[in-house]
Amino acid sequence: MVDKLPNEILHEILRYIEEDTKTLFSLLLVNRLWCENSVLTLWKNPFKLENNYKILLPLLSCYYNKNNKEEPDIKYLKELNLINRSTFNYPSFIKQLEIRNMLSMIFTLAENFNLNNSSIIQIIWNMIINNSKIETLTINTKNSISSRDLHWPLKTFKSFFKITETKICFSIMKKLTFKLNLPDLSILSDLIECTNGRIKEIELEISNSKSNITYPNLDNVINLIKSQKKLEKFTYKDLSRNLSIQPIITELKDHSCTMKILNFEQRCDIDVDDLFSNLKIFYNIQELSFRNFTFEGNHELLTNIKFSQLKSLSLDGITSRNQRYLAYISEPIINLIQNHSDNLEHLNIKMTDVIMKDTFKTISLCCSNLQSFSCSTSDQNDMTFIYSIFKNNPHLTSIDLCIIFPIRNSFLTKFANEIPNTINYIAIGYSILRKENIKTFLQGLNCKKLKSFKFNWQNQKNVNISEIVKNVTKDKDWGNRCTFEECELGLANYQHTCIFKWE
Repeated sequence: MVDKLPNEILHEILRYIEEDTKTLFSLLLVNRLWCENSVLTLWKNPFKLENNYKILLPLLSCYYNKNNKEEPDIKYLKELNLINRSTFNYPSFIKQLEIRNMLSMIFTLAENFNLNNSSIIQIIWNMIINNSKIETLTINTKNSISSRDLHWPLKTFKSFFKITETKICFSIMKKLTFKLNLPDLSILSDLIECTNGRIKEIELEISNSKSNITYPNLDNVINLIKSQKKLEKFTYKDLSRNLSIQPIITELKDHSCTMKILNFEQRCDIDVDDLFSNLKIFYNIQELSFRNFTFEGNHELLTNIKFSQLKSLSLDGITSRNQRYLAYISEPIINLIQNHSDNLEHLNIKMTDVIMKDTFKTISLCCSNLQSFSCSTSDQNDMTFIYSIFKNNPHLTSIDLCIIFPIRNSFLTKFANEIPNTINYIAIGYSILRKENIKTFLQGLNCKKLKSFKFNWQNQKNVNISEIVKNVTKDKDWGNRCTFEECELGLANYQHTCIFKWE
């Protein structure tokens, strides 16, 4: 029966597993219909993994077979033992283009077969722009691809963006994602003519670099925003601390009717009056996020702000200039939450300069539709109100608590028992857990289907954390497989961040 599914249903199935490359490859063998649809999905974003240079070979095969194989500029491709006939027109399937990863693959291929970088880049680019309609473009200049040339992507593609075929290829593009060093912001202006004013989503991350730029040009960001007609999502993360966010927010006002998602992250001061005076006209905003800002000025404006469509609110790492008057800060924040409590589905409150007990109490009383909840607490007495939030939100599936007080097993037992059985995702931040803490917490959980658990772990001699978690949860019926997905080095050499997943 599975091999006779209608094409529309098959498309829907593959949409849910498009990130599962292993499964998609196995589906190639079912029949021709499954093969064709799986190839479409696999080739939607062929450059998402930079270490797989073999993905370039089908593209080179298409080029090689369409041209005179004896021409000097392609004769050298014979060394790659390319297939004589391509089953599909692979470049026509490409919808997402990650330039840095593509270049990394090309450099690896050229190095392995002693080929010319520039020639391969030109061939691959021509195959894409003459066959594809790119919907998502990602440019990352943060990390060097080649030790010989830090800015390969910028220098190479500035000229490519001026080609007519590139503009046609990019004419329906909907999303731009950038991770740029400060000097590379000029690439934004180079792309304006290619976007055709149709971009819906812009994600921009700006990093520090070894640059002598004292007054960076913000016009590149402003002009990119100005050139678009109907932006719906804007994510801005500035790690350079050299740009002012206020002119960007002012320019975004021209998209206030269409904007649905705004995310800002920057370690700087921002005037609350100016900020929310501009934002209050964004009537259709559904997601609003601020991270690492210091709020200054009159906080009272927050009391009167209401976005009728807001479903997600995040105030993460926010501090205030008015630290002496916690009540003065707390009341406007509480009112802001109350104003949106009916529609809020995702709430993240990690602030150090508000009275958290009062904030948690308000959330527990007025919010009943939360699906995810994140917070930080430095007082164990706050947990009474946090547990009330759990109980009063029956649709809650994800919790993320940054616990800034000493954790004992007795606390973890109580915490585990209070977590609703509907929870699928749990994260415990800041505190470092040890072997007995992990065992106590996992044993006490009553979750029906836990999918992910994230925590900070302190290495202990002769302790295998993966085996401990698997043994404790083997009878929990959370899935047939428990995977230790990630272990990142934390702030110190003895600390790791661990993520376990069940499927």
